[in-house]
Amino acid sequence: MSVGAYDAASDTLKVSSGGRKFRDSFNAALLDPAHWEVSATGSGMTLGLVDGALTITTGTTLDDDILLTTRQRFAIPLRMMVALNLSQRVAGQSVWLELVSIDPLTNQPDGASCAAWRLDGSSATGANYEVQAAGAPRLSTGAAVAIPSTASTGWSVLEIEAGQEACWFHGRAIDSTAARTHSYVRHQQIPDPDALYRWRLRVRNRQIMAGISAVADNGAGAIRLTRSSHGLTTGDVVTVENVAGVPGANGVFAVTVIDTANIDLIGTSFAGAYVNTGWATLSRNAGPATSTVVKLQCVSLGDQVPLLAEITAGRGQGAAGQGLGVNVLGAVAPTLTPVGGQARNTNGGVPVLVATGLSANPAAVISGRGVDLQATLIGALVVKPYAIPEADWQYAAPAGGITTSSDVVLKAAAAAGIRNSVTSIDVRNAHATVATEVVIKDGATVIWRQLLPAAMAAPVEILFPTPLRGSAATAMNIACITPGAQVYVNAQGFAAS
Repeated sequence: MSVGAYDAASDTLKVSSGGRKFRDSFNAALLDPAHWEVSATGSGMTLGLVDGALTITTGTTLDDDILLTTRQRFAIPLRMMVALNLSQRVAGQSVWLELVSIDPLTNQPDGASCAAWRLDGSSATGANYEVQAAGAPRLSTGAAVAIPSTASTGWSVLEIEAGQEACWFHGRAIDSTAARTHSYVRHQQIPDPDALYRWRLRVRNRQIMAGISAVADNGAGAIRLTRSSHGLTTGDVVTVENVAGVPGANGVFAVTVIDTANIDLIGTSFAGAYVNTGWATLSRNAGPATSTVVKLQCVSLGDQVPLLAEITAGRGQGAAGQGLGVNVLGAVAPTLTPVGGQARNTNGGVPVLVATGLSANPAAVISGRGVDLQATLIGALVVKPYAIPEADWQYAAPAGGITTSSDVVLKAAAAAGIRNSVTSIDVRNAHATVATEVVIKDGATVIWRQLLPAAMAAPVEILFPTPLRGSAATAMNIACITPGAQVYVNAQGFAAS
């Protein structure tokens, strides 16, 4: 069937599925050509499968490179995970783990969009991450960020999660149940969410350095570049690319080193004004001093439906930006912890929570505010009179009853802002001849009084439709006015603000 030109603006592209998955753990003897496309520049690099790992030996020839690309293509949202190590990290070498956009008809990379980890420089625990959109130069981190070590004694697991709103870059230790140890994000220049992508490993004998912070006149008319910790030596030949505003800075030049952050480009004339887009790069025209062995233990990719919930939910990881917001309520008791009941402003506009925690909420509810319903953790609505079960308290009479006129504590003082309330009591004076008044006190203040005759045959139960309410952070006490009686008191109530 003949296929005409594809129009990205109006044509609908048919893709093979809504959830493509890919994984290779390199356990075969040879690389599967149905899964991988391999190309190379120069003859100094070799590729093979050794002991369950894809192994690339780099050699030392400048600009030799090798590209290993999945034949399968993927759509955003898309997650990539790679476990790898390097025998060494040396200047003059770069390794990219990248998602690259493709032409949907030719299936070949089109240079329009990408998200990539770039490993170069001499630190085993540093890497740069890059993004690209709309065919612009790649936006890279100016300085290397921390990652799990790529040393050959272990495996560094690096991930990319490309979504519609953000592109995340993660690192973690292999076979660890712990959260990710490193997470970074880009919201600008992220890959086109409507494009198709292939994953590619690219190894090149050239070190790429981003982070050019200034391009200026050196005072004698030549161009001076500022790039922290450039590591160059006077006489080195470099290639400078993507400098905006000073076109004469782009090209191949020998350099004079001024200090660890500044170099002059020999034979140049400064003109213009530098615009720091984050795209400018500097690279030394020299290969690595010694050959490096790059090993991949596994490559895993997945897109579309399986990732929609995973990326947005954050999968319980340590990256705060990927978490879901929750309202954590303090426990009232070590049993059922109630949830809900937050007070909120309702004086127009969006309701705003004004307090959290059961002790604070009732005090925060004033005119113009409302509250949510309250329920236990099993979803049972709290409908008990006065308070939730966890706030209840009770007092049992001492053996032998109360025989003195001293205060007896029914309920000790609660925390600041919390009041004790009595909802019911039962009382009996068992003494044969001594009658007495009985009082309930809010601290030292009498709030209830009753006369008990002598020789009561049975206790009297008293319910308080309006609970006896004490002061905040104050004990609730009971006392007999006449000593010598024998009074039994049992009381129930609740604590609340």
